[in-house]
Amino acid sequence: MYVPTPTQGDPHQTAGPPSWLVIGPGFAALIGLFLLTVIYRFDGRSALQVELGMSSQSLLLSGLVAYLVAAAIAFPAGLLLGARFPTSVTVPAICLMLLGVVLIAFVPNSALLLVGRVLNGLGAGAAIGVTAALIRRLRTGRGAAIAVTAGLGVLALVAAPFLGGLMSDALGFRVVYVVAALFVFVALVVAGVLGIVAMVKAKPPVRPMPYPPHA
Repeated sequence: MYVPTPTQGDPHQTAGPPSWLVIGPGFAALIGLFLLTVIYRFDGRSALQVELGMSSQSLLLSGLVAYLVAAAIAFPAGLLLGARFPTSVTVPAICLMLLGVVLIAFVPNSALLLVGRVLNGLGAGAAIGVTAALIRRLRTGRGAAIAVTAGLGVLALVAAPFLGGLMSDALGFRVVYVVAALFVFVALVVAGVLGIVAMVKAKPPVRPMPYPPHA
């Protein structure tokens, strides 16, 4: 009688992650890209820079360079661990983003701005790494996922200074980060729920106990 090998008998060992699992870290990654450039504006100094009394060089170092360095440090961890433990990496990453955004929303000086931007960068870098890891393991629709994610990422980078400038002029820069915190919280809920669904679906079905042979 033919007995299947463990690899042949368990389709979960060769199947890639479900495509919908990318939504959680992907959403967080887009928010992270938006936060990267929202501190700037196209038509002059940003409201954040003016209110905190920062020079252009200080804003560059504390706002942009610190963010990029932190993201570069966290990205490899997300890329290496994200395929096997997407939810376990994504949820803490989003929590770091949420903490950083809330800190910046109520920051009194540029020193704490640096801390908030580092937290944002760590979370965004890890989320981007998880997104890349999951997309790389997709068995179908990988090209479409790459195109959509890249397109939305570029849109987030370009739109952030414009939208942030409009909202800062009307309500102040702190409101921008309060609104961003709401979106980060939504990403946290989405990632958590989808992770639970994926975990439940990954559990093997319980096989019924065979009946004992009749005497």
